[in-house]
Amino acid sequence: MSSKERIKRANQIYETQLREKLEKDYKGEIVAIEIESGDFFLGKNEIEAYEKAVNEYPDKTFVYKRIGYKATHFVGSL
Repeated sequence: MSSKERIKRANQIYETQLREKLEKDYKGEIVAIEIESGDFFLGKNEIEAYEKAVNEYPDKTFVYKRIGYKATHFVGSL
């Protein structure tokens, strides 16, 4: 599966299964999504979410999203 397809699948999981559940209480945190199972792992940052995710799925890749925002990272100045 290509990176583009993994991102599309993760966005679908987020929109249909996770958004409503997470945005109220975890806005601004990071969610790592394992796209085959739909499992997800929360962290205050990517490292924390990653560590939780690889403990459960050491051989999988994950897609990261910042809860409540369109992008995980902001590049530029404010």
